[in-house]
Amino acid sequence: MPIDPRAFIFLGSNVLLLYLFQLVNSVLASSFLYLILLGPMLVLPALFMRHRSASFCLIITGIWIDTNIPATFGIFTISFYGLGTFLFLLRHRFRLEHNFHPHIIGQVINLLLILSLSFSNGWAHLLNKEIWIQTTSIILCSALCLFVISSWFFNFQRMLIELFHLNSEPEDLPIS
Repeated sequence: MPIDPRAFIFLGSNVLLLYLFQLVNSVLASSFLYLILLGPMLVLPALFMRHRSASFCLIITGIWIDTNIPATFGIFTISFYGLGTFLFLLRHRFRLEHNFHPHIIGQVINLLLILSLSFSNGWAHLLNKEIWIQTTSIILCSALCLFVISSWFFNFQRMLIELFHLNSEPEDLPIS
């Protein structure tokens, strides 16, 4: 099969996570805070699938996020593809049996996505100290929420893979 069926499971779970954190953001609309919980979306696709299927999943997820989040169009598609490719190249260094390494990777990727979103608004935006206070508070709130969300999200994705009787092991890992 040209595209791994797990890509559709990862894509569906990414859409669900995006929908859920947008519901939380709509409740937080009256405050200056909002959550960005995008880091876990690209961890398991990049670590579990071949590059072609992972690229398909990450590009479609990036386009989906670009159409739903008010930001410069293409920032998440390019970031997801770039970070996913980088993670794909380093995937033999991580242990995937438990959620520890995917959780740490998700936290780091989430931080990089929030910073890329901040830098995409231009240099005049970067000179405003209130923006940096808001960005720091968004990073802290999102990191705290990811401590709870990422374990649930990774276990949810693994449960769906087991439920549909698909291969739950990463493919093409070099023998160490």
